[in-house]
Amino acid sequence: MSQHHFVRIGLVLVLFALVIHCDALLWDFNEKAQENDWKVISGTCKIDKNAYKISHNAEGLAIAGESNWTDYTITCKARLTEAGETFNNIAICVRTSDDGMSEYIFMLEGSRQQAEWWSKIAGAYKEIKAVPMKIDTKDWFQLKVIAKGDTFEGYYDGKIVAEIKDKGLRAGKVGARVYGSTAHIDDFDVNGKGIEPSSVEAKGKLTTTWSAIKMIVER
Repeated sequence: MSQHHFVRIGLVLVLFALVIHCDALLWDFNEKAQENDWKVISGTCKIDKNAYKISHNAEGLAIAGESNWTDYTITCKARLTEAGETFNNIAICVRTSDDGMSEYIFMLEGSRQQAEWWSKIAGAYKEIKAVPMKIDTKDWFQLKVIAKGDTFEGYYDGKIVAEIKDKGLRAGKVGARVYGSTAHIDDFDVNGKGIEPSSVEAKGKLTTTWSAIKMIVER
């Protein structure tokens, strides 16, 4: 067997290892059954046109995951679908309690055109940071939040826009939230140590892996 064949076999094994060792969870909202993974705390939250719609005239909140999750990264697509009388926003929540009464909130407020970090402890809200910025109110954009230790970073379309430090909440679920408006999220991905991969994530990675293997073998 030639040296080139050994290299190809090694690449194949590496690709399989990447698939198996994947601590990530993905909701693409292409199947109605995925609604069962999300607990609706308040508002109307449902799959709509292969995305997840969240709506309420006050706080609309849906949460998912496990209460023992600590450090993780969330990425998703988001769109401000319909503004309310005063508000037009979408937020990603981290370290959320089972009842939704405590969490950190990274919100993009289209009406005020700013990114905001909030804490909610036992139902009491506190604004931690607000950063003026330009937010698209017509089309999809990407949201990302990194929670690591006492540091929390919020991103918009791949660029960090607001970072905070806080020690109040150490673990919790993930969530999506609106206030006084309607928004959609899609391709909601959670990466972190100990987070079990979803069937959607595994299927996508296996398809990509087999395509890569085929390219390697046919060379």
